[in-house]
Amino acid sequence: MKTEKIYVKNDGEGLDNAIKNAEGFAEELKLSGRNTMHVRLLTEEMLGMVRAIAGDFQALFWVEGDEKQCTLKLRADVDMNPDKRRELISASTSKKNSAVKGIMGKIQELVEVCVENYDEVGKLQVRYGVDPLSYGMMGMDTENMSQAMLSWSLKQYRDNLEEAGESNSSYETAWDELEKSVVANLADDVRVGIKNGKVDMEIYKTFKS
Repeated sequence: MKTEKIYVKNDGEGLDNAIKNAEGFAEELKLSGRNTMHVRLLTEEMLGMVRAIAGDFQALFWVEGDEKQCTLKLRADVDMNPDKRRELISASTSKKNSAVKGIMGKIQELVEVCVENYDEVGKLQVRYGVDPLSYGMMGMDTENMSQAMLSWSLKQYRDNLEEAGESNSSYETAWDELEKSVVANLADDVRVGIKNGKVDMEIYKTFKS
């Protein structure tokens, strides 16, 4: 099953309809109350990130899946240039993007910075709670770094943290953040792909009977 595609914007337009769209998906497939709640929570987390992105942002949101699993999908064009982003950040008290908190906040900043300039990706390392980081430790697909496409995976980020273990100075902070994340606890994986100002984000969820 595939739901209708809903336009959502960071000014709030379409967000309520997107949530109703996700609830309609759960109702149509007669999902359990628990699974329905999980679909709604993951949708709210994804749309909360949409609302937090700086600049002019609009995206298409829809859900695909069946009684066993679903994928929440977001496809967007991001209009964020370096001057605009610096202006927004300099206006804040801390002179940095203080809104970046948690896993979804990191994905939000990843989207903004990577669309603005791939060369800025490395500067995210300190704010990602595990430093020093390689691109792989950040959950990025290093095989694609030299190509036009850049991708990030929550599963890879988690796996890399587990491999690094307590030998990394910021392991405890990063792991604590994962444990507190709604998305990290409910989703099987989150994947973000960025290419030429186009963003594809997918949240994968397997339902428990």
